[in-house]
Amino acid sequence: MLKHVNIKRYKNIIIFISILIIIMSFFGFKKEKIFFIVYTHKGFLNECIKNQTYEKASKIIGINKITPYPLRNKEKFVDFYCSGSGLVPNSVYYGFYYISNDKPLGFQAQPVEFKLDGDGWRWEEKWENPNSDNWMYTEKIIDNWYYYETGF
Repeated sequence: MLKHVNIKRYKNIIIFISILIIIMSFFGFKKEKIFFIVYTHKGFLNECIKNQTYEKASKIIGINKITPYPLRNKEKFVDFYCSGSGLVPNSVYYGFYYISNDKPLGFQAQPVEFKLDGDGWRWEEKWENPNSDNWMYTEKIIDNWYYYETGF
């Protein structure tokens, strides 16, 4: 009888831990997941950029949408959207982007005035417009590749 109770207890603990891991995978650790995607697939991603075959990268688990944005001076900016949460006007988007000049750039290739913040850079629209709550945080992953999270 005692052995049966211990097995049932361990089974319940394993089920609880499994459910916790699943919940955490959907709601947490977005930054770490995105860094992992870029580190794991950097050769393939660089090849997609070089050959402009962005749609091939959409097969990578975790990438939901890829959007290239034309820039002046033949620079390349490609947004890799991974996830988002919330409802407008309190939405937060997570992803990463490629920028050929290796300088951080705002969401959807918009030029913004970043300020240093920890390991990355932050922009808040309220610095120019006190009635706005739009913001963005970006951080370099590897050369030409940047993580972003932004709220609009």
